[in-house]
Amino acid sequence: MPPVHVQDDEDHEELDDDDDERHEDEDDPLSAEEQLRVDIWSTSKTGPLGRTTLFMNHLKTMPDLVIAQKLVNIIKFMADVQMDTTTFLHYLSWNLEIPAAETSIEGTIRYAQTALMHSEQLPGILNRWYKPPRPHQRGVRTRAARAAMDAWALNNVTARINREMRLFAPQLLSPQKELSEEHLLSIRLKDDIPKMQAAQPTFWKLMHSLSCTPLQEKRNKYKDHSARIFMIGSMLHYGRSHNRCRYQKLLSIYLKASGLAAKANDTTHLFGLTMSQKWVYTGVERISESNRRRMLDDVLKHIFFGGHDNLNLAFRIYEQRMNKQSHFDSGTAGTIYIVKDASVKPPDRVAYMEQRTRECTNPLTALDIFHKANEYGPRLYEQRIYMVMQLLLQAPAFADWEYKNHSAFDRPAPVYQLPVGQEHATVQYMLDTVHMEEASQEGNRQVLEEWLRQLSLSGDKGTQEPALSRLLVWIGDQLTTVRIRSIKKDRAFDMNFVQRFERFFEIFGWFHAQIAQEFSMHKQYLGSSENLGLKHAFENMKRKGLNTTSVQGNFHYSFRDALKHTAEARFRDVWSVAAGVEDLAELRERMPAQLRQLAKQIVDRYASTEALVELREAGKSRAQQDDLFDVSVQFNRDTLDYLDLDDCMKTGDVGRMEYLLPRLLFRFHRGGSHKYAQEILELMQGLWREWPADLRSFIMRFCWLANTTGLENGFLAFDMVQEHNIRDIKVIFAVLGPFATWDYIKKISASIPTQRKIKHHVEREFNHFRRGLSHTSPDHERDVSELQSKYHEAEAHVHKPGRHLTSQHKVKDFIAIGSNPKTLQAMIDRWASKRVKSKSDAEVFDDVDILIQRFKDKMCTDSSSDATVI
Repeated sequence: MPPVHVQDDEDHEELDDDDDERHEDEDDPLSAEEQLRVDIWSTSKTGPLGRTTLFMNHLKTMPDLVIAQKLVNIIKFMADVQMDTTTFLHYLSWNLEIPAAETSIEGTIRYAQTALMHSEQLPGILNRWYKPPRPHQRGVRTRAARAAMDAWALNNVTARINREMRLFAPQLLSPQKELSEEHLLSIRLKDDIPKMQAAQPTFWKLMHSLSCTPLQEKRNKYKDHSARIFMIGSMLHYGRSHNRCRYQKLLSIYLKASGLAAKANDTTHLFGLTMSQKWVYTGVERISESNRRRMLDDVLKHIFFGGHDNLNLAFRIYEQRMNKQSHFDSGTAGTIYIVKDASVKPPDRVAYMEQRTRECTNPLTALDIFHKANEYGPRLYEQRIYMVMQLLLQAPAFADWEYKNHSAFDRPAPVYQLPVGQEHATVQYMLDTVHMEEASQEGNRQVLEEWLRQLSLSGDKGTQEPALSRLLVWIGDQLTTVRIRSIKKDRAFDMNFVQRFERFFEIFGWFHAQIAQEFSMHKQYLGSSENLGLKHAFENMKRKGLNTTSVQGNFHYSFRDALKHTAEARFRDVWSVAAGVEDLAELRERMPAQLRQLAKQIVDRYASTEALVELREAGKSRAQQDDLFDVSVQFNRDTLDYLDLDDCMKTGDVGRMEYLLPRLLFRFHRGGSHKYAQEILELMQGLWREWPADLRSFIMRFCWLANTTGLENGFLAFDMVQEHNIRDIKVIFAVLGPFATWDYIKKISASIPTQRKIKHHVEREFNHFRRGLSHTSPDHERDVSELQSKYHEAEAHVHKPGRHLTSQHKVKDFIAIGSNPKTLQAMIDRWASKRVKSKSDAEVFDDVDILIQRFKDKMCTDSSSDATVI
C-alpha cells in the first residue's frame, strides 16, 4: 500500500476564500467502493485490526447473496492458483519457511495472520466451526469441526492443567517418612487455597464450573466451594505421586484421632483422601517416638515436673480362650510438664533440704493458722461482695441494664495472678503408659523408677548432671502423695538422696481437693425437703444421680452446676428479701453504689460467720431459735467459699487459693476429709515454714494450675489435666480390637497430645464456620426461677423465731467445729508426730556397689568358717 504524502505547513500555500481549485465534477459524492478505498488508505497506520473492522462494517451493508458471490470468487481464485481453503489456512498458520530476504512477502503474510488471530470475530468463527447453524427444512445438521475441536480442546486443556499441577506440586510435597507435630500443625488450608487458585487457574475454573450450575452460582450467597475444589486437587496430586501427601497425612491422623475404623480408612484411602491403614499405624508410632525425643531434649534444657494417676481399663474378648478372657485391669499414666521460661531458675534442692531440716521440728500451731485466716479475711470479704453482686447481675432482669459494667461491679484486684497468652500455655508430654498399679507403696516405687527410666534419669548418677540433681515436683491425688511420702520415710537412711527418693517433691492436685470439698458439702447439706437441703434443690431442678457421691463419671460437673444454680436461686431470694422488693427488676432503679452497699449487708447478715454467731447467741433460748434461717445463712457462707475456690482456679489467681487454705482446713478437719486435712497442713507447713522463697514461688506459679490454651479463664488444676489425659487414653483415642493391649497402649501414649492438637487444628481450620469446639450449655433460667420461688414461699431467708428442725434435719457447722482451737491443735499434734524428723545426710554414690559386694564377701567368709552373723 503506497504511503499518502502530506505537505508540511511551511510549504502549504494559503488560499483566498474565493479560490476554488476543485474540478466542477467533484461536487458529486463518492461511491461506497471509492469511500472504502479512501478509508483504507487513510487508516493504514491503525494496523490490521482497523482494516478488518472497516471490511466488516462495509460487508454488513451488503446483502448476504453479494457476500456469498465474493466468497465464490475467492474460492475460484484460490483454485486457479492451485489452493483451497484448507491449504490456505494451513500455510497461513505458520507452516511456511520464507527466506529472510523476502521481507515484503513475509510482512504481508504476517499482516494477515495478525488480523485473524487478534480479531474480535475469531471467537465467533470458532464457535461456528464447532456448532454451525442448522439449515431449516433440510433435515440434517452440519457436523463441522466438532470432533476435531473437541480433541484439540481436550489435549490443550489437559496439557495446561498438567503444567499447572507441576507448578503447584512442591506445595503438597511431603515425603511419607517425614512426620512431626510441627509439620502437621503448619498446614493451613486458608493459606493453601489461594496458592492453588493462583498456580492452577485452569483447573480451578473447570472445577468451579462443575461444582454448581450458573443458576446456583447466581443465587448462592453463603456456600463456598473452595475447600472442596482444593481437596479434589490434592487427591489428584496424591494419585500422581505418593509423596504429594501433606493433606492426606493430616487427615489420616485426624480421622484416626476421631476414631475412624480400619475398614473405613481403607475406603477413604481408596479414594485418595487418606494414607493407608498401615501408614496410619506406623505414623502414630513415629509421632510417639518423635515426642519422646523432644521430651528428652526439653528435660535436659528446661525445668520440668510431672504427675501420674491410676488408669483402669476393661478389656473385652469376644472369642474366649483359656488365656484370653474379658477382664478389668489397672495401669498408670504419667505426664511431664516443661517450663520454657528461661528467666526461671530451678528450685535449689540442697537449700530446701537444709531449711526443711531446720523447720520440720517447728510445726504450725492453731494460733498461726488463725492469724493467717484473720490476715486473709479482708481480701476474701471483698471477693464475696463481688460474687454476690455478680449473682444479681446474672439475673435476666439485669441483662440490658445500663449500669451493668459500672466500676462499682469490677472484680477485685487479684492476689497473685498467673499470666496468660500463647507463650505461657502449658507444655506437656505424656509418658508411656505402663501396666503397673500405683495403689500400693511398692507399686508407686516401681512407677517412679519407671518414669525416671523413661526420662533417662535412672540410676545412682549423683550430681554429675543438673537434671539428675534437681528437685522434681510430682503432682498426684492424696493417695499418691501419701505413698511417695511413705517411700521417703522408709528409705530415710539410705546411702544417697537418689535412693532416698529425695529428688521427688510430692504435692497434691487441687482438682481432687475440690472434689473433697464437694463431698464434704454433699455430706453436710444433702438433707431433705424439710430443711431445704441440696436434696430439695436436686428434686425441684430434676437433677438425677446426685444423691450419692462418686469419683467416677460426671458427678463433679453435675454437682458443681447444681450447686451454682442453687446459689443463684438462694441469693436472688436474699436480694429480694434484703431490698424489700418482690421483683428483682425493681432494683434497676437503684444506683450501683447503693447496690454495692446492699451487697455488703447481704454478706454480713446472710452469708457470714459473724451473722451465725449473732444468731446463735440470740437463739440460746429455744423460743428465739430459727433453725431454718440458721441453715440458710450457713449454706450461703459455705457456698461462697466453694464458688470462690472454683473461681480462682478458673481465673488463675493462685494467691487467693492460698488465702482459702485455712477455711479448707477447718472444713476438712471436721467435714469427713481427714486425709485432705493433713495434706492442707503439709501444704501450709511448706508455704509458711519449710520452703525457701524460690521453691514457694515456683510451686505457686507453675505447679498448682495449668493453662493448656493460654487463654483467659482457661486455667485448671494439673491433676485435672492428668484426668483428661487418662480420658483420652480410655475414650477419645482409645485402642480397640485385637491390638488393645498394654504394650500397644504404651507404644502410642506419647502421641496423644499431638493427636489432640491435630484434632483441634483440623476442626478449627476446616469446620470453623460449621461447628464449635465445645457444646452450648442449656439454659438454666427456668431451674433457677422455680427454685427461687420455692425458697421465697418457704421464707428461707426471713428470720422467724420458733422454727425448729428435728435433730436428724439439723446441719452441723463444719467450719465452726473445725476451727475449735483445742481439737484443731490436737489434730496438728497428731499430724506432726507422724512426720519424718530425722534422716541420713549421706551422699555416697560411686562406692555403693563396692560396699555391698564387700558385705556379701564377708557374709560368705563368715558362713564358711561357721561364724555367727548378727
